[in-house]
Amino acid sequence: MVAVGCPLAAWAQHANDNPVVSAEDGFGLTVGLEATGIYGPGGVRGFNPQSAGNVRIDGLYFDQQGGLSNRVVEDSTIRVGISTVNYPFPAPTGIVDYKLRQPIDGRAGATIISEFGPFENRSISVDGSVPLSKQLLLPIGVDYQVGAPIPIGPNAGYGSKIANVGAAPQWKPNDDVTVRAFFDWQDQGEAGTLPSVFTAGAYLPPRIGRGFLGQDWAQNHYISKNYGALVDAKLSKQWSLAAGLFRSISDTPVSYADLYLNTLPDGSADHVVVASPDQVIRSSSGEARLTGHFEHSNGYQDLVFLLRGRDELAHYGGSAAVDVGQAFIGSGVQVPEPAFSFSPRTDDHTRLWSTGIAYQVRQAGIGELSLGAQKEFYDKTVATPGQAPTSLFDSPWRFYGNISAPLVGKAVAFASYTEGFEDSGIAPSTAANRNAILPTTQTWQADAGLRYPVTSKLALITGVFQLNKPYFNLDTSNVDRQLGKQEATGFELSLAGETLPGLFVNGGALIGRVKVAGPDLAAQGVGNTALGQPHNQFQINLDYTLPWYNPLSLDMGVFHFGAAPGNVSNSVYVEEVTQFSLGSRYRFKLWGAPATLRMQVQNLTNAYIWNITYSPGFLQFAPRTALAYLTIDI
Repeated sequence: MVAVGCPLAAWAQHANDNPVVSAEDGFGLTVGLEATGIYGPGGVRGFNPQSAGNVRIDGLYFDQQGGLSNRVVEDSTIRVGISTVNYPFPAPTGIVDYKLRQPIDGRAGATIISEFGPFENRSISVDGSVPLSKQLLLPIGVDYQVGAPIPIGPNAGYGSKIANVGAAPQWKPNDDVTVRAFFDWQDQGEAGTLPSVFTAGAYLPPRIGRGFLGQDWAQNHYISKNYGALVDAKLSKQWSLAAGLFRSISDTPVSYADLYLNTLPDGSADHVVVASPDQVIRSSSGEARLTGHFEHSNGYQDLVFLLRGRDELAHYGGSAAVDVGQAFIGSGVQVPEPAFSFSPRTDDHTRLWSTGIAYQVRQAGIGELSLGAQKEFYDKTVATPGQAPTSLFDSPWRFYGNISAPLVGKAVAFASYTEGFEDSGIAPSTAANRNAILPTTQTWQADAGLRYPVTSKLALITGVFQLNKPYFNLDTSNVDRQLGKQEATGFELSLAGETLPGLFVNGGALIGRVKVAGPDLAAQGVGNTALGQPHNQFQINLDYTLPWYNPLSLDMGVFHFGAAPGNVSNSVYVEEVTQFSLGSRYRFKLWGAPATLRMQVQNLTNAYIWNITYSPGFLQFAPRTALAYLTIDI
C-alpha cells in the first residue's frame, strides 16, 4: 500500500492523532484509517459483533447495514471484558461503539487530507466544522477517491471511484439539552471483483502470483446511506433521557461473484461467474433510555429503563450463474461478459423490539454492581418467488450481570455474565437450501479478570472467558444448518500506555479455542474446531518519539494469526502468519498550520497465505504494501 492521506476529522486539530498513543487498552480502537488492538468491528473473540447486531452510536442501539465513514464518525471502540462493566445492556461477542464527530466550539476549522494508495489509490478529503450560531455547530466533510482497495496488477485495467459526503450537526439550546444529527452518503462504482477459490479436496489452493485476477467487466456498484438524530436531555436533578432514531441503507445495484470451483492441486478449476441484480437492505432502528441517577455518600445508584428496536426490509436473490469454462486460478485470463438472465428477488421483513430494565450501584472502596433484564419480541417473514411465505417468531428473555471490586495497589477485579439473542439470517445463495430462514440463536458469555495499573500511565488487563452459541455452516450435502454448538474459551491479555518517556505500547493477545460440540460430529463431516478459528493470535504496536528530535516518531507493529481450519471437517488447515510493519510520523508546520506526514510499510516480509471465507473458500492475502498520508489542520 502506498497512501498519502488519512480521512481524519478536523473538529479538534487532528494532525497529531495516533491510536497507539490514545488507546486505553489493547482490544480495539479505530481512528480514521488506522487501528490498533487485537479486535476490530468485524471480529471479537472469534465472532462478528456487527452481524450479531451489537453496534452502538454514542452508546445507543444502531442496526448498521451501510458503512459509516469518517465524515461523521470520530472513532470506534471495541467494548469487551472490563470495558463493559457499568455499560448498560452489554452483549456477548462485544460491542462496536461509534463516536460521532465533535464540532469545534465557537470557531471554524478544517483538516485537509491528500492520499495516494494503497494499490494505486488517490483521494482528497476535507473535513471541517462551521459555527452557524452560538448554539448550532456543523461538522461537515467531503471525500473523493480513485483507486483500488484490493491488490491489482500493473495492467489490470481496474479502478474504483468513491464519492462521500457527510455531516453531523449539533444543536445545544441550553446546558441541559443536546441534539445531534448525522447524514452520511457513499457511492462506490467500478469496483472490481476479487475471485474466490474452492478446492476439490482437503488441500489448499496452489501458490499463485499476487495481483488482481478478476474480470475487468465484473465491476460492482455499492451505495451506502446512513442518517439519524440523537438527543440527550437532563429532565430533572435525577432523571435524564438519551434517545436515537436511525436509518441505514445498503444498496448494491449490481454485483458479481467470481468463483473458481473444484480447483485441483495444479490450479485448474471450473470458472463460474455469478451476477446479482439490485440487492437492497433498508433498516430503521433506535433506542430510548431513561436513567435515574441517585447519589449518596461515597457512591450512587442508577435505574435504567430501555426501549429499542429495528424494522428491516431486504430484497435479495435473483442471481444468475454462468459457467465460463475451465481456467487456471492464477492466469487472470479475460472472458467475454456473459448474458445473465435474472429471476425475481426474495423479500425479507424482520422486526425486533426489546424492553429492558437495569440497576447499577457503585460504592467507593467496595466496587460496582450491574444487573439487567430484557424481553425480546422478534418476527421474520420471507417471501421467496414461487413458494409460500415462511415466518419465524420468538420472544425470549435475556439477562446480564457484572461486578467489579478494587484490590490492593489500585488493581480492579471484574466478572460478568451476559446473555444474547441473535438473528441467524437466511441460508446463502450457494447453499442447497438457499434463502431458507435459519433459526434464531440464544447465546451466553461469562468472563472474569483483573486490571492492574503497572504505573500511572501503563495498564495491564488479563482475563478468561467462555462464550457459547450455535454453529451454522454448510454440511456435506451443502445444506446450511446448525452443525453443533460453538464453545469458545480463552485467555486474554492487554497492555496499553506509556512504558518509558515517549515510548507507547499497545498490545493484545488471545490464547484459546472455539470448540464445536455435538453428537456424531465426525459422522457428519464436522471437525471439533470451528472454521477459520485459530488457537492463538496476538498483536503489539510500539510508538517512540525521538527525545533528541521531538517532531519525529518511529513505530513498529507485529500481528500474528495462528493456524486455523480451512474447511468444516478440519481436514485442511491454513498455515499461521505473522505480519510486521515499520513506520514513522513527522510533525511540522505547513504554511503555518500543524501537519503530520505518516509513512508505513506493512507485511514487511511479504508473507503469503490464503485467507478463509465463510462458504468455505479462499481469497488472496495482501502482499507487502507501503502507505503514507498527509494531514493538515487549518
